[in-house]
Amino acid sequence: MLLSKKKVGRRIADQRRLAGLSQAELAEELGVATETVSRLETGAAMPSFDRIVSVAAALEVELHDLFRLRPRDSPEDRAMERLIWLMSRRTATDIDLVTGIAANIFDHIRKGAV
Repeated sequence: MLLSKKKVGRRIADQRRLAGLSQAELAEELGVATETVSRLETGAAMPSFDRIVSVAAALEVELHDLFRLRPRDSPEDRAMERLIWLMSRRTATDIDLVTGIAANIFDHIRKGAV
């Protein structure tokens, strides 16, 4: 699959939204104009490797997250991506706590549905 500017731009925009940042906030983190972020996200410009590394760092994502181009358009996929993004910023203790709470909730739902 050929890597296109639009696909990379779409991933940058998706990750920016998951991070809860506006284009202006990301631009400030990167030290560039808001228009530069807009051009990157729309595919009007292909960022240099150094810029992509900076974007990944500003969004607190792994570099490969900006290149994962398989479509994930279902509500479940979007929810899962948001959950992974949120949990990736937590400690193991926090993740264990959330997992335990979720397991209890799902167990309660399952028992109530039977």
